[in-house]
Amino acid sequence: MTSRVIFFDVIETLFSLAPLRQRFTALDLPEQTAAVFFAQLLRDAFALSAAGSFRPFPEIARATLAVVLANAGAEAGEDEIDTILQQFGELPAHPDVRPALERARAGGQRSFLLTNGSQQNTESLVQQAGLESLVDGIISIEEFGVWKPRPEVYRQAAGKAGTSPAEATLIAAHAWDTNGALEAGLQAIWVRRQDALYHPLMREPRACVDDLQEAVRVALEAG
Repeated sequence: MTSRVIFFDVIETLFSLAPLRQRFTALDLPEQTAAVFFAQLLRDAFALSAAGSFRPFPEIARATLAVVLANAGAEAGEDEIDTILQQFGELPAHPDVRPALERARAGGQRSFLLTNGSQQNTESLVQQAGLESLVDGIISIEEFGVWKPRPEVYRQAAGKAGTSPAEATLIAAHAWDTNGALEAGLQAIWVRRQDALYHPLMREPRACVDDLQEAVRVALEAG
């Protein structure tokens, strides 16, 4: 018999990229450079994955950052790149993260983090935020050698969490992520973080909500 599980995406869904924006402004670059960098990082990762080549998050982040800085005309050496990338290990949790995880725990559902980031970095973020007692496990794509939103990632993650795709719900701030989960047979809930509108060409999630606590409430109702 399987049990229900809630998967949470990590970067932007649980942890804010605000410190990353500050690092770019410190280099006299526009604040939106951080958003461009993260979007290109995902693009490059998806492109490599689609072509059958896997590179982990830290490698792609470093390579993409070098391109973004060069395009912006910033004279940044390895030390500056290291300083920017270190921010991924220091991202703060959004204010609604702890109460949402507490609500999931009180509702009897296990909570796993499913991330395109590294296992080590995600563990560090969870520890810094003091969330260890509320997280039942961390699953990184490093284990599978393929990036979300490939459907097999979600299916394998469900198996690793001891459940079936039909008994799992993904909560994420990215429409491409919820779409991938839905294609894999999971339920999905989209949290409105950086985008004001859910992408109209993506499969419709169970709900579009404004915060994680509401997302967990909907997930618990589905159970």
